[in-house]
Amino acid sequence: ELFMRIIDILENEAWIRSYPFIDDFIKSNYFEILKDSYQRLNRDILFDSHIHGQDHIERVIFFSHLLAFHYKLDQRDTDVLRNAASLHDTKRVNDGWDTEHGHRAALESISYSYADKADDGVIQAVIAAHSTDDKIMDDTIREFIKDTDDFERTKRLAKLFKDADGLDRVRINHLDPAYLRNDFSKDLVDFAYDLYDRF
Repeated sequence: ELFMRIIDILENEAWIRSYPFIDDFIKSNYFEILKDSYQRLNRDILFDSHIHGQDHIERVIFFSHLLAFHYKLDQRDTDVLRNAASLHDTKRVNDGWDTEHGHRAALESISYSYADKADDGVIQAVIAAHSTDDKIMDDTIREFIKDTDDFERTKRLAKLFKDADGLDRVRINHLDPAYLRNDFSKDLVDFAYDLYDRF
């Protein structure tokens, strides 16, 4: 199946095993969750594009799972990241400067989430924050989460997700590691280039 390209690479290509974290990832439950994420991916709602289309989404889903694995996220937090990854670019109108596409996707695509409904606001905040400046991240998050949601948890997940999305900026040769927010994300820069070259 087309959308299982990452799984095919992980299971069959030797180059990827030279990265020490990959064997541990494959042995972990996060690898099974990754397969599930691809099986659940709604390809009908993805933006049709070489830059923000299915290939990009598949790689961002993968980076989300690698970050979830490294930072030992629980199932609910992992569900937030994988749903955000699947939905974040669904409401793009072009491949260019479209800072509102995250907001639109947060509002219009949340019904496609398969995470716990209690986390809808958190997922919406993460999706909306991905396409806006970090300087207004707090305001963006507060726009979507409820009083009962954990602000710090949401912000942590938003930063992880911005990195997962940012790592695939290699496809437009526009990845500046200085903008990545988490240590492990910075460790993945060479890997992101390698993955894109062989995808």
